[in-house]
Amino acid sequence: MENSKYVLGSKYDLRTKLILLIGANILIFLGFGLIYQSLISIFFLAIIISDGYKKSAIKYILFFVISVVLEKNLAYLNINFLMNLILFLLAIGRKFLPCIIVGKWILNSTSVSSAVATLQKLKLSKDSLIMISVIFRCLPTIKDEWSHINMAMKTRGISVSIYNLFHRPAATMEYFFVPLFVSVIEIGDELSQSAIIRGLDAPVNKTSRYLIKFRKNDIGVFILMILIILIVAFMKISGWDL
Repeated sequence: MENSKYVLGSKYDLRTKLILLIGANILIFLGFGLIYQSLISIFFLAIIISDGYKKSAIKYILFFVISVVLEKNLAYLNINFLMNLILFLLAIGRKFLPCIIVGKWILNSTSVSSAVATLQKLKLSKDSLIMISVIFRCLPTIKDEWSHINMAMKTRGISVSIYNLFHRPAATMEYFFVPLFVSVIEIGDELSQSAIIRGLDAPVNKTSRYLIKFRKNDIGVFILMILIILIVAFMKISGWDL
């Protein structure tokens, strides 16, 4: 079948994205310096920008800059426990920012159909396919459910905010998280049944409208990822303070 009959989808194959996610997890534990974190984050930001996610990249850059500025200006001041906790969370978020960048990019740029088609090509088990399909379909549904619960609670004068979490934690937990957890369980069951009804576990060869193959972009990014890991590992072994 000709390539024109297929849908190319994202600029990068899902397998490449998963490799990048693994690489991001490896790299964040090979260095702890601010310059190192900046360079690693820039690498992954360049990848998502090349895939058209410029607005997301700007948000990540702003988060990184703000976290650094706050940490440098407030770290040595005599501040309360809450502010120290916020600074700690910002530092953790900045540390794991490469993983967050790639993970969010995977969720935003990968449709359920292309993900299932890619995983089928990897010869995963049927149970794994159903589980991953449910996860991909469940996250947007949970987001919608959360907005509905939030809207309903706002009409009763309760909303999810830092103020309510500290001043009315019991009410916030009861009115938001309990309905959300119940909805998540029901949504998971419904999506699992839907996947089975659609024949995801049927013992036949399945076709897809998505063209699943490695392209030049995937090969280039994969080689670059391997080179970066090797260079960083060599520098670490050589005694460089990253």
